Amino acid sequence: MRTLLSALLTVLLVSGCSQAQPEKTGIQKEKSFKDKTEEAEKVIRALLKPLSVRGIEVKSVKPTSEVKVPGFNTFKVDLIDKNNHRELKRFIFVNPENHYIALQIFKYSVNGERVILQPLKPKNAEKPLKVDISFINQIDKELTEANIPHIVGKSDKKIYIVWDVFCPFCYSHFNQVEEIAKKNNVEIHMIPLAVHGENSLKGLVYYTRLAREKGTAGALKELYSMGNGDFMKYVKSLEKRLKDQKEITKDQQKIIKTLKNIEIQLVKNGVRATPTLIYAPPGEMEGKIHVGFMPVDNFIKEK
Repeated sequence: MRTLLSALLTVLLVSGCSQAQPEKTGIQKEKSFKDKTEEAEKVIRALLKPLSVRGIEVKSVKPTSEVKVPGFNTFKVDLIDKNNHRELKRFIFVNPENHYIALQIFKYSVNGERVILQPLKPKNAEKPLKVDISFINQIDKELTEANIPHIVGKSDKKIYIVWDVFCPFCYSHFNQVEEIAKKNNVEIHMIPLAVHGENSLKGLVYYTRLAREKGTAGALKELYSMGNGDFMKYVKSLEKRLKDQKEITKDQQKIIKTLKNIEIQLVKNGVRATPTLIYAPPGEMEGKIHVGFMPVDNFIKEK
């Protein structure tokens, strides 16, 4: 997962140094607090503007007294990360006298030989945006019509997990899906997304064959058993089985066509990575999309 900090550092590294200006001489009028604040806000907005190419927009920049760092004024920045369907809050620190800016400051403590770093962040620094997830119903329907088993459990609370056979984070939970569904009283819909191209398509065709024989949970457990928790061992085992597969049948061609169509729909609606979790309360079409792993119980409760 890319964090805001890494994105900002990338922007700074790619942009290089700003143009040096001649040192001003003579007596200059001292700026008021209001002028300094307005200047800092402009600088912060200019600094963050390149993030728009990553789908991140600045919602607001405001001075705050939530955190005080000697020598710096603190600004709270609210951002909308459209690509990852979330709202972000961050602090940026500005020293107006000497024209210094800090994108992140850590508070540290020492415990024996250990140095503990704690980044200064606003409360509720990240929260998901509510978006229309009605597109997932059509995808669900297409998977069912193509006879691609993908549902574990039965409940009015439906959570959708976008996954791929070659996703290491997905693999680590293959043997727990049934238990997660029971524990949280949810119906889990495993939505395949071939993020690794043709190899993933072949792997998902192989999964479909297993799922038709063993059910969704059984097929995922079978995949997990190929490596018994060792992802690289699992990959080698799966790739060997894919090489041994016979010529593609008409039914398998239909499966591949369905998977490619689902990929188009997911990407069109901003879902490009695995794992991705999607959830809306029963009867609602506005819900949350979370890129990356999160415990299902936390995701459902998150507001």
